[in-house]
Amino acid sequence: MDPNTASTFLWLAPRVVVYATIAVAIAWLGHLLEPALTASFSQKYDAYPWVKGERGLLQFFSIVHECVFHAGGLFKSLYEKMRNSTNKLFLIPFPHSNTGFMLLLPVDLIGEYAKQPEDVVSFDKYVREVMHARYSLFGDNMLDNNIQKPIVRKELVQKLRFKIDMMNEEMVAALNDALTSQMDKNGEIRINVWDTAMKFLSRTSNRIIVGYPLCRNEEYLEATIDYAVNMFSLAIYNDLLTAVMKVAKNDPNSHIEYTPMMLVNRVLTFNFLQSYSNTLTFSNAMYDLVGLPQGVFDETVADLREEVASALKEAGGYNADFVGKLDFMDSFYRESLRSNPVGDVGLERTIVSEGGFTFSNGLHVPKGATLAAPIRGIQTDQKYYPGGFNPRRALEDPARPKVTTLSPDFLIFGLGRPACPGRWFAITLQKLAMSHILMDYDIECLGKRPQGVRKVTLIEPRDRTRRIVLRKRKSG
Repeated sequence: MDPNTASTFLWLAPRVVVYATIAVAIAWLGHLLEPALTASFSQKYDAYPWVKGERGLLQFFSIVHECVFHAGGLFKSLYEKMRNSTNKLFLIPFPHSNTGFMLLLPVDLIGEYAKQPEDVVSFDKYVREVMHARYSLFGDNMLDNNIQKPIVRKELVQKLRFKIDMMNEEMVAALNDALTSQMDKNGEIRINVWDTAMKFLSRTSNRIIVGYPLCRNEEYLEATIDYAVNMFSLAIYNDLLTAVMKVAKNDPNSHIEYTPMMLVNRVLTFNFLQSYSNTLTFSNAMYDLVGLPQGVFDETVADLREEVASALKEAGGYNADFVGKLDFMDSFYRESLRSNPVGDVGLERTIVSEGGFTFSNGLHVPKGATLAAPIRGIQTDQKYYPGGFNPRRALEDPARPKVTTLSPDFLIFGLGRPACPGRWFAITLQKLAMSHILMDYDIECLGKRPQGVRKVTLIEPRDRTRRIVLRKRKSG
């Protein structure tokens, strides 16, 4: 390079970097300003009261700050404001949303909202925009050609009972590997529930997703766990990867489906709601159990063990009949899920019909708006669930709802068309894990529930400093 060219380059290079940085900063600021300007000044949204204060640009960013750093208090005050309202949608800036803000539904409108068809109120549209599918690992084809959805819906109920023996076999082996490696010479185990549960639940689920021996491959399991995503797996003949390939044969996009990368994507999709959500559910259940007062804890554990022992005797082993007899455990899990929704909001969907959507009470929502339900507020509302944590609540309810039963005041698995089709598999997995731990180990009561870790609007039971103590029970 001649001296003049080198001199020009040295003069120009830093300026290009500076100008590029400024351009990126302006673009980023514009990206942040767009939802703020829309919410603050668009006539489409001027009819909706804000969660706090008056409508305006500065107030928008003030609420965003509060949502990021003080979400618990913000959503609690919002729910108190809207809990008795049947004809108002409240606007709240929300960093996790596809639009940057949401309209929150009162509970009285949730049932009507959840019944709307996909071409009016779209779950697919919301997921595409939030996950940025085109630019993520999934790609648009994963949603355009959603063959895993009919597999889950059609195969889960039909074939789950035939997979429970396989699930139980893997669960026993996975628990043995995960727990005995941490046992001291006195038979005592001090576990971090989140990390330990992630290992044995993911391994057991993958016995169904990809089969043996890949489900025990540490490198594979670490890859799926690190992906840290959940898509409830299911039980069908052989394994789910085989099922995906069979379904793909009859699909016009089959040439895409058989590519190695797409098969990897499908496996990750089946792990999408498995690894994280199952771990979340089990960890919360254990926290709820050990957090009971000593007397209530002793009674609850004794009754759960008695139910497991009775079900084993009547069913002749860990099978579908056994799982179906665990009514108290079902009630316990329902109460745990009710008390511990992962997020402050749920049931997110986007209005896609031209002209928007009008509720039966006359309340109108414009096209492009994202709606959601204040799930934590609803599921902890004394109006619907009086008293504190009650593991027998469902048993005492004349309707005897199951943990898989959905309603506008129990939204943990969703409601309407997009409701989680894998919830029966997930609960079967939970019941097998809890049954084995109860029968094989004594659990130390803490008397106070460990606090979850809040991440903006999410709360996870993953305090890595907290250990729960298990002791091997003496057989006989």
